[in-house]
Amino acid sequence: MELANTLTTKQIVPEMISTTSAEAIEELVTELHGIGIITESCKTNSIHLLIEREDKTTTGIGSGVAIPHTFSSEVKEITMIFGRSMEGIDFEAIDNNPVNFVVLFIMPENNKNHLQTLSAIAKFFTKGGIRKKLLEANTKEDIINAFKEQE
Repeated sequence: MELANTLTTKQIVPEMISTTSAEAIEELVTELHGIGIITESCKTNSIHLLIEREDKTTTGIGSGVAIPHTFSSEVKEITMIFGRSMEGIDFEAIDNNPVNFVVLFIMPENNKNHLQTLSAIAKFFTKGGIRKKLLEANTKEDIINAFKEQE
């Protein structure tokens, strides 16, 4: 999965204001709705399902990255948004460190490739220097370019 080809600048939130995982989920899903990518009902259902999942097990995979995800019958293709928090968000990550990068996605219910998607995103963030480049990026375009350079 190539993040640079999946995300547009509209799907980048460079300065998240959230401090908890639930707030981050709500902030990003609300942004997807605000830019017209998902419906109001998809927003409401997705927030509920994502927070419910997060309460059971964290999607904070460590190294400052979280990958909250869910399924919805209201999307036809993987719908993704990227958020960055300079302060860090408490996702109760497996390494107990705050999360700076949140890649949230909503998949069609019949998607059988979600494990490959999760794996590809996790692997992407282990590549040399990507987290540093994303923290240093000044604009949404700089963030997209950092993704493109790394892929």
